Amino acid sequence: MNLRPFRDQDRTMISVLLTTAYERPTESQLVEAMRASGDMALELVAEDAGKVIGHLAFARLVEPQGWWALAPLSVIRSRQNQGIGSEILRYGLDLARQAGSRAVAAVGPPSFYKRFGFSREAADRLSTAYPRDYVLVYPIKPGSAGHEGALIYPESFVMV
Repeated sequence: MNLRPFRDQDRTMISVLLTTAYERPTESQLVEAMRASGDMALELVAEDAGKVIGHLAFARLVEPQGWWALAPLSVIRSRQNQGIGSEILRYGLDLARQAGSRAVAAVGPPSFYKRFGFSREAADRLSTAYPRDYVLVYPIKPGSAGHEGALIYPESFVMV
């Protein structure tokens, strides 16, 4: 398996992957909207034998400034539960740190994201439109854990 940045020729394979992994087109539409609006901070693919088997996207948040949002993370169904999602997420978080992101927010199952250093408690003082029990923060820079303020996603999230 190879982890690498997104290339334009990956578009169709990623669209199919997202639509089948989530059993709906919403995540594929979100990724396209983030690309079109310039909200995409980083996009990675996992490939094996020339086939895209995993995908990870990070968006730039409007607030807090310098923060990223993880959305979405997916692995082709036939390869799930093999550690591919974990590997691409670890790699993506390392690249987020290297790129200067102050923190990464995620909305999803705490049992999954806590294994990678995301914290529900680090998000306690954030106001958000998402269910609080599923909002987590991966703090990178000092002061990002426990930051008080609004968690504002870019327009591309609202458009979908």
